[in-house]
Amino acid sequence: MPSSDNDISSSGKVAAQNIRVSDKFTDFAELPSKGHCRLMKAQRYGIWNVLKGLKPEYTADKQFAQMLTKEYTLMVGLNHPNIVRTYGHENVPELGECIIMEYVDGRTLADFVRENPTSAQRRQVAKELLNALAYCHKKQIVHQDLKPSNILITHDGDHVKIIDFGLSDSHEWAILKEPAYTKAYAAPEQLAGEEVDNRTDIYAFGIILRQLFPKRYGRVIRKCLQPQREKRYSSAEAVLNDIKRTDSRRKWMPIVAIVFVILIGLAIFIGRQFVQKEEPAVMIPDTPAVEHSDKDSLSVEHRDKDSLPVENLATKDFEQQTKPNAVGNPVEQENIVTNSDDELLNLYIANIKSELDSIQKPFDERIESGEILYKEEYLILRGITWYKILIHIQQHRQRLPRNKQKIFMQQVNDSWYDMVNSYDEYDSDGNDIYKSFESLHSEGKISDDEYDKLWDEYAAEESELFRLVDIHAKESRKNL
Repeated sequence: MPSSDNDISSSGKVAAQNIRVSDKFTDFAELPSKGHCRLMKAQRYGIWNVLKGLKPEYTADKQFAQMLTKEYTLMVGLNHPNIVRTYGHENVPELGECIIMEYVDGRTLADFVRENPTSAQRRQVAKELLNALAYCHKKQIVHQDLKPSNILITHDGDHVKIIDFGLSDSHEWAILKEPAYTKAYAAPEQLAGEEVDNRTDIYAFGIILRQLFPKRYGRVIRKCLQPQREKRYSSAEAVLNDIKRTDSRRKWMPIVAIVFVILIGLAIFIGRQFVQKEEPAVMIPDTPAVEHSDKDSLSVEHRDKDSLPVENLATKDFEQQTKPNAVGNPVEQENIVTNSDDELLNLYIANIKSELDSIQKPFDERIESGEILYKEEYLILRGITWYKILIHIQQHRQRLPRNKQKIFMQQVNDSWYDMVNSYDEYDSDGNDIYKSFESLHSEGKISDDEYDKLWDEYAAEESELFRLVDIHAKESRKNL
């Protein structure tokens, strides 16, 4: 198809006009700086660089010149995406001896925080900062002056760039080891003039993390800020791993709750399927209470749940019926069909209902007293309670003869199903009955200490729940 003269969809070169590429620094622009160093932005080969030299009043002082050389020596060996790159050390007529560094198009961490970034952006900054520190520490370099003004955040992608290693130190250097720091971010050992190590930077990072997340990671921050360095994290990697663990458990909490609900549903389904697989239940007539001695008393009419032991004489009755015969082989449960079987069944049904009440009672009392205030805690405690009940149901089922298990499971499952349906975490309008401590903390309604305490309790109870889930799965497979 022929194109018209005014077709503007085609591409091509733009004629170069007044493009000037020089091997010398040009277009100098002063950058804000404090202390003895002077910063200039300048072009070379069409690329912006930052030149770091000494202010005129310090150029004649050999100690400051040595400090600049030391900084260059430490920085030139660093090659990390979150640390400003150092290209060389030159004498530039406009500035004198100076370090040639990468120019970062960004803003300070303090300016970044004032922009009210998202939690995801803040987490990225914290993790990149820790990665950079871990890299430095492996190189045996301690920054010693980690603070928001020495951390730049790029405009493109919000990536970290640590700058200003002017006060940094390494074990390789035997000179210029005078105490150096910014007081607001200095660790106790710096203030005391003691030797520093990587945990000194971790202390400063703790202060920065608190500025990034005023209402989160309280436990991590407190460990970073321990006055005794022995009680702090031993490395930046350890801090990063703890932050990831904290993020992970918050991320998985809703999934754990969903899995819990599914598991409960499966438990009910499997129980009902177990009943349906057997032949239709034969209704047995009510039997009178079994006569026992005072020591062994337990009847169908017994309903004092607080006085019933978890293990009762119904178990012993059945064990006596299944003792080895004269040949030494145990009697098969399927072949036991006597009147005592019906008595035993009634004893088990009476006992298990009382046990279910006893297990459920503490959970009910906590709900009724208003002690349970948080959804996470409610779901976990409910799960622990219900799985204890499910384990007891399966253990009682296994002790009964096979021809009585179906009746036992049928009656107990009906009680279990009614109990499960009597609890809900939503009101009639579909709103959460129990508030999430995750949301309350983000709203500033609970303190950092209480928030971290709740998460620690949740993690412990979550482990207990899954332990019980495993036990129930094993018990459910027996005799099926």
